[in-house]
Amino acid sequence: MTDRRASLHSAAQVWAHPSPPAPRAGVAGRVALRASEQPRALAICGGGESLDYQNLVAQSLALAGRLRNAGVREQDLVALCLPRSVDLVVGALGILASGAAYVALDPSQPDARLQYMLENSGASILVAHQAVGRRLRADHVLAPRVPPGDAGNEEESAAQGPAAPASLAYVVYTSGSTGNPKGVLVEQDGLLNLADWHARAFSQSVTDRSTLLMNPGFDVSANEIWPTLLSGGSLHVADEAIKNDPPRLRDWLVAEAITQGFVAAPLAEELIALDWPRSTALRYLHTGGDVLHHRPRPGLPFALVNNYGLCEVTVTACSGIVEAPCEGQPDLPPIGRAIDNSYLRVIDEGGQPVADGVAGELLVCGACVARGYLNLPEQTAQRFITDPLDPSVRAFRTGDRARVGADGSVEFINRADEQVQVRGHRVEPGEIVHALNDYPQLRNSVVVPAQGPGGVRLCAFVIGEPGERIDITALRAHASSRLPDHMLPSLIVQVDDLPTTAHGKVDKSALVELAVSFARSRRNPHRLALVEPRNEQERVLADLVAELLWLPEVSVDENFFLLGGHSLLGAQLIGRISEIFEVEMTMLALFDNPTVESMAIEVERLIIEQIDGMPPEALLSDAEAREQ
Repeated sequence: MTDRRASLHSAAQVWAHPSPPAPRAGVAGRVALRASEQPRALAICGGGESLDYQNLVAQSLALAGRLRNAGVREQDLVALCLPRSVDLVVGALGILASGAAYVALDPSQPDARLQYMLENSGASILVAHQAVGRRLRADHVLAPRVPPGDAGNEEESAAQGPAAPASLAYVVYTSGSTGNPKGVLVEQDGLLNLADWHARAFSQSVTDRSTLLMNPGFDVSANEIWPTLLSGGSLHVADEAIKNDPPRLRDWLVAEAITQGFVAAPLAEELIALDWPRSTALRYLHTGGDVLHHRPRPGLPFALVNNYGLCEVTVTACSGIVEAPCEGQPDLPPIGRAIDNSYLRVIDEGGQPVADGVAGELLVCGACVARGYLNLPEQTAQRFITDPLDPSVRAFRTGDRARVGADGSVEFINRADEQVQVRGHRVEPGEIVHALNDYPQLRNSVVVPAQGPGGVRLCAFVIGEPGERIDITALRAHASSRLPDHMLPSLIVQVDDLPTTAHGKVDKSALVELAVSFARSRRNPHRLALVEPRNEQERVLADLVAELLWLPEVSVDENFFLLGGHSLLGAQLIGRISEIFEVEMTMLALFDNPTVESMAIEVERLIIEQIDGMPPEALLSDAEAREQ
């Protein structure tokens, strides 16, 4: 080994923080151990109900017994399609307790996509509510819970989950470039390593109250559930109406005395811009899933933790606390250092490590690396490799470009391929193209990401058969039936042909410029004839909406959501409204009042409501108060 490689190898090992080997018990066994130690401690609450550890384990074992009686054996895959809820956690734990692994499905996704995942996984049993089972036309559906009198003694025969470190924990699907999502096989040893790192790095313990905000098809859901339960803490499920509403989410975090929580980077940036009471119990606000553009201001009563990871590295590969702004810092906060029993390398195109400060592809090595892709041996062989300096260690090629800073922390640069991050999710534009191209009369399409003030927007350019005009509204409905919300293009434009570079390739830079130009023009079918603001409130709101949507101006009767707005952009809009008008508009109110005209009426109503609720002395000017 050369001196250069030896120094690189040593530096890489410093990035990892070794911890003692995890106990041999599987995830379900360790939760059961917690239940024996603290049976009456709160495990989870939400939706008007709660379970302590004793009842959580009892109900999960009852499900495990029913699964075993239905023929489930160790390492089988069982589909789990439930919303964020007590049932979701009972279902996941019950599947693990049966010795199987769960396939995480989000019931809010389109039926066609869920049916593909169900078939692709080979899961013969679906744990879900009966209505979802009917939607997906599943043959064998088990409810996560049954009335106490119907459970029988099934829990007595249930396993406590396999102890073998290489056993599967779950399968989660991520966007695939070939037109369909691909399943990632995540092992229990990686999940246990993640939980043990959380316990050490953030002092996660029985006193912690953690959030369950992420939808179950998003891998971060596992990062919320299992570190909390394995440390003996409690999970708290926020209502759907508040989880993307920054002021209301802040108030809920404070009222519920939450100590740790995770939100996607765009929402985290809104939360750290809000005022917080000094008495909040929140210790750590974790974020990730997208590039973090802002640092927390000094004086926030909690630490902001920036996490980097993918499904393929068991959610989190590296992490770091983001410091408040100061001179000499890089523009973007770093993504931190490797978690326990893992390390990072930056490699060149030949797969060899590069020196610190040199950009290259980020390689994640060690305990956090997942098993591979489900039923995709070629893609697994391409991405799941071994450390070039230590073939005994498994590694994953992330496709992300990064470099190591002078302090040893890792700085994210961009993607080395076409994958993009949208609202916290990694998206392959190729999967969107396949969904669009299935539409009749469509000959070809290209999807490009455009970066703007509100984050990344997906823009689709479609070419029809000669002489055919494509019904864009029908095409959007077609895409909605196949793709989740975060993968839907915010703009679809029909063109006769695509611009090309001098080398004959599609000129995607020109398409981005065309997308921005089209979105701003009145040729956009969602644009209306301009009606200018008629008062100061409408003018301010129109400017805010135009800025977020990259438009030169908006008509007061144009719909924020039809122009490309979505829930995270809505969260940013609500935050700005709160800051300027000193009122707290809810996300539900924004959905009900999506035009500048109706927003202004709602803001005026909130101001009047606020004034009516003030005591008379609070309405006096300083001079009037002195006269009294």
